[in-house]
Amino acid sequence: MKILFVPYGTDEAPATRYRVTQYLRCLKNKGIEYSVFSAISRFSTENMLKSPDFGRAKRLLYYVYIYIERVIRSIYVILVAGKFDIIFLQRTTFPFGLEAALKKINERIVFDIDDAIYLTDKKERGIAEHMKKYIKEREVVKALKSSKFVIVENEYIKNFVSRYCKNISKIPGPIDIDRFFVKDKVKSEEVVIGWIGSPATTAYLYMLNGVFSHLSKKYNFLKFRFIGLGRYKDSGIEFEKAGWRYDTEIEELQNFDIGIMPMPDNMWTRGKLGCKMLQYMAVGRPCVVSYTPTNAEIIVDGVNGFFAKNEEDWIRVLSNLIDDEKLRKSIGINGRETVVEKCGLNRNIDKYLDIFSRMMGQGDV
Repeated sequence: MKILFVPYGTDEAPATRYRVTQYLRCLKNKGIEYSVFSAISRFSTENMLKSPDFGRAKRLLYYVYIYIERVIRSIYVILVAGKFDIIFLQRTTFPFGLEAALKKINERIVFDIDDAIYLTDKKERGIAEHMKKYIKEREVVKALKSSKFVIVENEYIKNFVSRYCKNISKIPGPIDIDRFFVKDKVKSEEVVIGWIGSPATTAYLYMLNGVFSHLSKKYNFLKFRFIGLGRYKDSGIEFEKAGWRYDTEIEELQNFDIGIMPMPDNMWTRGKLGCKMLQYMAVGRPCVVSYTPTNAEIIVDGVNGFFAKNEEDWIRVLSNLIDDEKLRKSIGINGRETVVEKCGLNRNIDKYLDIFSRMMGQGDV
């Protein structure tokens, strides 16, 4: 069996790392051949991650550039598609309806959608965002209709996908539980509240400015550390920050005492099963997250993590965790067990292999 993986971005993009790259070693061990060709270049991927901090004019130019690049790279995918048994599209859609040409050459298309990419983030505004929304909605629907099988990460996306494709499998995560391992912190009076993310999700931290201010006054031993931060001003607190790096992210997570994931509850965020939440849980750190129905597919409040629906909740739950080391430990252990059971890479690889076998006619599709 030979598979062409076409993720939207290169390995700098979290979705590519988690939904494609993590599986490649496992597939190779199973004797499956593969090639990877992203829909956009490394240069474009790096700028995609920085684009939330771009001005409107620069962002518009970036979207035009990336659209042209996608057309060129889509044509290449179509030209080589006949050399592969299966085409695996991770978030990748095609401009100008080119997926129809792809389907004529190779109809065994798997589409992996782990985010509500058919919507745009409500915090995004301007001509560039309207253009992006108009184009993306239509491209996603065409991609779903052209696919033989669709993999989703949560029920919210599954409900949308079911309008256009009948063959759907829900696979959350995955998390490489060997790489994300539990390591106890060195004993210290200091308690670290940590966040890991990107410029695209930095804006959600503003939701907690009042919480941060309250807690920093209440606890003089409290430290805030943010990884992968974009522009974040006027927070009213002192905090440490570091850039995200693949080779240091595990150590950074293990140095947290508590992980946080604030986010609004809207149509856009309901499509997200927060990767940072799963990362905190995987390394045995208790997490406090905003409530969304999607997060509730993983979190059992007070058992393997905590929900916070308003500022009072955030202050109460974080204070309880700051005050109680044993509570932090027990919630962290339960969170780790949940990720191993529901989102572990080793568990999910069999689901992928089953889909590929069915695609090749070795089972019902």
